[in-house]
Amino acid sequence: MQKVVNWVQGGDQIAFMKLNRLCKCSFTDLLMALITKLGGAVCVISLSVILLLSKNITMVKTGESLAISLVISHLVVRLGKKFFPRLRPYLALENVFIGHKIYRDSSFPSGHSTAAFCTATVFSSVLPTLSIVFFLLAALVAVSRVYLGMHYPSDITVGAAIGIIVAQSII
Repeated sequence: MQKVVNWVQGGDQIAFMKLNRLCKCSFTDLLMALITKLGGAVCVISLSVILLLSKNITMVKTGESLAISLVISHLVVRLGKKFFPRLRPYLALENVFIGHKIYRDSSFPSGHSTAAFCTATVFSSVLPTLSIVFFLLAALVAVSRVYLGMHYPSDITVGAAIGIIVAQSII
């Protein structure tokens, strides 16, 4: 079993280093710093509140689904961080590019990825013709977390799965 764990961790670190150094320039540094905010608490909670305060019943129901999905998925994320404490890549590896805002809690799973995929899933249920756009944005948020040195690829993958599974169970 330990061989499997070592193999997965080795692949995770190699993939991390490739994504963390992907297209390095001041433009992508700025772009990724902005994109990552789409999965942050301020953005997704604000979006949910705006929908809940709408006069359109479809938007209100979407806001309810989003709010419930976010609460449940983030409880799952908090449990994951508590029971699977994993150092963030910038704390565990050398020569890691990091963004301006750093976090000290556990790396596993990614809360930003969870929120982004939760939001994409809920919005796709209401506007299925835009599903590809929603999921591409969610994927960019997830990749931005690796690019900014906050998460390993497995962190964002599990975060995405949590967001999708929880949202699907709510909508």
